[in-house]
Amino acid sequence: MSCNDRISGCLLVIFGALVMWRASTFPTPAGLTYGPGLFPSIAATGLMLCGAAIGFGSRRRATPNATRRSTTRPLALLTVVAGYALLLDPLGFHITSFLAVAATCLLFGMRITGSVLLALPLVIGVHLLFYSLLHVPLPWGLLTPWAW
Repeated sequence: MSCNDRISGCLLVIFGALVMWRASTFPTPAGLTYGPGLFPSIAATGLMLCGAAIGFGSRRRATPNATRRSTTRPLALLTVVAGYALLLDPLGFHITSFLAVAATCLLFGMRITGSVLLALPLVIGVHLLFYSLLHVPLPWGLLTPWAW
């Protein structure tokens, strides 16, 4: 394990703790047992667990020579995130999320059929959760004529 993994893990744990602390200051509305700090607290717990797993996880040593794939993958992932941010409004949540998930799967070595079979139900599930159940408005973009 390289020192960078330990530093990254510690930073994630610290960031998660700061998010949890800040979320605990959100006021709880009267009559509810939970408030707006619930979801940030869940995300902060996940950050801290992932940071601990990274920090204390594998004991593999990093190879001294960085391969081309290991340097281009983070740049490609940043490109996917930037493209998602730029294309979300014009294309809409559904198309952009499908493309982003499929591209990320391809980046990490999944076959095209597997990435499509993962991206499609994932986008449908997120749509059902956020749009239908939680009533979060998602941009429809090109699919606006079929929005319900």
